Amino acid sequence: MGIVETISCSNCGAPLPIKAGEVIITCEYCGTATNIASGEVFFLKHSIIPSNVADTEIEKIVRKWMGDGPLKPSNLASRSKITGTSLVFLPFYIIHADAVTNYEGFFTRTGRKERREGTLRREYFWKIIGRRGSKFPTKEYEIPLSGKENFNISKIPGYARFLNAELDEADAKDIARSEIEEHQEFLIKEQVNELIHTEHDITVEDVEYIHAPIWKVDYRYNKRDYQILLDSSSKDVIRGDIPPPDQSVSGFLSDIKKAFFGR
Repeated sequence: MGIVETISCSNCGAPLPIKAGEVIITCEYCGTATNIASGEVFFLKHSIIPSNVADTEIEKIVRKWMGDGPLKPSNLASRSKITGTSLVFLPFYIIHADAVTNYEGFFTRTGRKERREGTLRREYFWKIIGRRGSKFPTKEYEIPLSGKENFNISKIPGYARFLNAELDEADAKDIARSEIEEHQEFLIKEQVNELIHTEHDITVEDVEYIHAPIWKVDYRYNKRDYQILLDSSSKDVIRGDIPPPDQSVSGFLSDIKKAFFGR
């Protein structure tokens, strides 16, 4: 693909802002998605999950998370300083695929080398984030698909960032096939701990493109920086950095009190 400096929305004619690496651009005026490699309307179903956490609510939710759980320092909620919050709508591909893997190998956990073969069949709705090099914990994130709606640009608050995809449908399918094959072999090793042959047949049934809202919260505790990722639809913490326990005597006694009495 050559370098494209400007391109217009095929639906409303508005200019599409293009950043390096992006291939699926969503018009900020009408919400139409365009594949800039072809200049044509993106044909996959495009959905969005609305945010249920406003910018005025995020600190209360985070402070509550800080105060819950036995593994957190007892003064985490009171001593932490929130240094930054941002709401980002991230692009994901949901790959609906059927996987069939024929395998041969040996089972040796009983002390004997027993030859085994078989077939593993699974149906998957596999998640692929549409950003290259992203460190987002995609496998840990359960996208709340029950809350999805047809894409509507008005569902994005003015203070949120909206990220376009850097992967197209073909890229997402290739990555999904590779990851599903790896997962299939992981499951097979419950039956065969020495694989000698596998043959995979991954059939992609459907692909959906979806944007989901994620709050990123940065906070500081005891002169160190930590981060929390929060699902802005379900209000669940996807991943949160937890500082090590307070090693002082008062901190130790406070943690013991919290462990026994919950406060």
